[in-house]
Amino acid sequence: MPMVAVAFCISALGCFTVVNLLAKVRDASKIQAGFWLPAAALTFGLGVWATHFLAMLAFHPGMEVAYSLPETINSVIIAAVGGLLGLTAWFLAPARWAGVLLGGIILGLSIGGMHYTGVAAMRMDGYMTLNVTEVWASIGIGIALAALALARFDGRHGIGRRLEVTLWLTLAICGLHFTGMAALRITPCAPAAPTSATIVDTSSLAVIVASSSLAVLVICLSAILMERVLARRAAQEDQRLTLMNNLAREALVIHRDGNILEANAAAGKLLGEAAERLAGRALAGLFAADSAATLLRQAAQPHRHVWPEELQVITGAGKHVPVEITSQTIAFRHAPATVMILRDLSDRKHSEARISHLAHHDVLTDLPSRSLLLDNLQKALKLAAMAGWGAAVLYLDLDRFKPVNDLLGHAAGDEVLVEVAQRLRAQTRNGDAVARLGGDEFVMVIGNAKSAEDIQILADRLIRSIERPYKLDDRDVRIGVSIGAALYPQDGQDPESLLRAADMAMYRAKASGRGVLQFFDSLMDENQRERRQLEQELSAAVEADEFVLHYQPLINCRTHQLDGFEALLRWNNQARGMMSAGQFIPLAEETGLITGIDQWVIARACADAASWPAPLNLAVNVSSSQFRQAGLPRTVGQALASSGLDPARLELEITETVLIEDPDRAVRMLSQLRALGVRLVLDDFGTGYSSLNYLRLFRFDKIKIDRSFVPDLGQSDEAGTIVSAIINLGHTLGLSVTVEGVETPGQLAEILVRNADHVQGFLFARPGPAASFWGDFSTGIARLMRDCDPDGTATAEPTRRRKALAGTETTPPAY
Repeated sequence: MPMVAVAFCISALGCFTVVNLLAKVRDASKIQAGFWLPAAALTFGLGVWATHFLAMLAFHPGMEVAYSLPETINSVIIAAVGGLLGLTAWFLAPARWAGVLLGGIILGLSIGGMHYTGVAAMRMDGYMTLNVTEVWASIGIGIALAALALARFDGRHGIGRRLEVTLWLTLAICGLHFTGMAALRITPCAPAAPTSATIVDTSSLAVIVASSSLAVLVICLSAILMERVLARRAAQEDQRLTLMNNLAREALVIHRDGNILEANAAAGKLLGEAAERLAGRALAGLFAADSAATLLRQAAQPHRHVWPEELQVITGAGKHVPVEITSQTIAFRHAPATVMILRDLSDRKHSEARISHLAHHDVLTDLPSRSLLLDNLQKALKLAAMAGWGAAVLYLDLDRFKPVNDLLGHAAGDEVLVEVAQRLRAQTRNGDAVARLGGDEFVMVIGNAKSAEDIQILADRLIRSIERPYKLDDRDVRIGVSIGAALYPQDGQDPESLLRAADMAMYRAKASGRGVLQFFDSLMDENQRERRQLEQELSAAVEADEFVLHYQPLINCRTHQLDGFEALLRWNNQARGMMSAGQFIPLAEETGLITGIDQWVIARACADAASWPAPLNLAVNVSSSQFRQAGLPRTVGQALASSGLDPARLELEITETVLIEDPDRAVRMLSQLRALGVRLVLDDFGTGYSSLNYLRLFRFDKIKIDRSFVPDLGQSDEAGTIVSAIINLGHTLGLSVTVEGVETPGQLAEILVRNADHVQGFLFARPGPAASFWGDFSTGIARLMRDCDPDGTATAEPTRRRKALAGTETTPPAY
């Protein structure tokens, strides 16, 4: 009985070794499997053989038993070869059930073959017979239990499952052996004659069996030690790999044959599940259905690097996430596998969408920009052409918006623009579009425009909507809008021509009084072409030296002498002749050419004045655009330095409008100019609602009464009273006062009697070259002044002056 127990233990130990070796076979590469599979088969064969003969040593049939060596050797070969065939069939079978069935049959037959070959090797004085039924029963037990062991085997499970498989395999061996021994019948007989075959006695067999058992133990121990070493290395490798995977920002999934072996923490985060729960799942289950073709194509190239492709993964919450995948074959746990890198494209897609949106939309109002507007307009025109209806383009430019920016700041202006955009959106229908071109310009595309009357109705609504007050910091702000309209197809048949036509119509609307709609007509196109031609000529005028300065005299009312000149710009256009400033300065201001022109004017005027034979004063107008330039003091300083002109002779005339925009900045600018030593003149005084406030805020040397008060002098007591009040105010503040626009002796007499300091106007001379005013001009001026002021004083009553000049008011002298 102890020997039987030893046999069972040897069998169990050998089977446990086989199970551990098979676990290595399942996870190993083909080369490694070529080592582990024969080792498992040899261990199986030796274990079966040792179990059999250990049990046979415990068998006592009542007579001496010996064993034939050839048959004994054949039995171990049968066990080892059969084990190798059975395990190979199980390992290589295309289907699990087929491998279990075929492997179980071969293993059962190899155990049976070994057992009955070993029985046949027995030599004794008796006849041996076998019960056929019990023989087949023993083989059936071996096959069934061997198949059950293979069916329950799973190398990924722990020690519990391995012990279970060891038990079934051990029972297969022992069950067949003891059932087979029960089928054996021995009948004593006379001793047989000695045979030539090699006979092994029981003692020798014991030595052989002990050696085989020791071999099984050594193999088992070696396998266990090797497994522990390899397991430790594998664990360390897995630990390093897991650490590296989890440190990686990209999601990593390792799979083999479409099944996930491992995933890192980033993959779990991407997919919304714990990384360890992903192991064992089908790879295809992570992706959207339309990604199957790409996955199959990559699976067909397992040994090649697969370039990045975009797919959609499905998170645990069912959300589709765009990813970029890249695959590469690696060795994982001693076998080929594929590592797939999944890079989340959500942020990139969002950024691309945002960049695309910003590229086609205005940042402030989120309205379409020009590029998207052209696309929308092109689509609207195609639809209109196919449907046979009209379309319209409205070009909108805000009125009175610039003062909002200047007085309240750009932040307030931005608030107004955002509100304007919302109001315009509210007026659009399906198929319409609204865009911002920049600044305070907007465009609306109207699809299915049935008639001009419909456009007029829409424009009226837009104008009323834009004119509603805007609430800015408890302050109501009002603006307006001028609209130009171009109709498809009569005014243009492509986006650019329609936009150009609507733009021209908008400028006509502004010139017509603002706050109205103006439709395009062909005459506007001609005017626009003329304007563009004039702009081209104007841009080349400075380099072509076509600008000239004419000068208008400034007469001292007390000395009756020429006191200085005001420089007035003229353009000697080769094709159009001599042009006054009013004919081209507005265009120069619109196009930005005014800056270069103003710099030329100051430099040339200073140079001219420095060359005059008398140290007369020079007055130069400073445009609003030039006053906004931070470099104005530098320009004036350079002109004075290069010309050598005494700064005290230069008067800079500044209009009230430039002071409205930014009073603080105006104070700084005027202080810088005064520091140069020049004199400052407030031009067109009396027309602004805050003139008196300017005199309080800014330090001027002179004020010029606007020419609009002069025509009514002598005919309207109100006009005379206003002029007298301004002169007295100026003198009270210590300012010199000039009256411009004097054209008749009567007007001059009224000015002289009110004690003004200087006068200028056509009565004395029209503007011309400074050289034309030398010589006899001063004599004529003195005579004219005496004629208009016979008492030689500016204090006589206006009535006496008018009587003295009766009949002479409309006949100016010729100079």
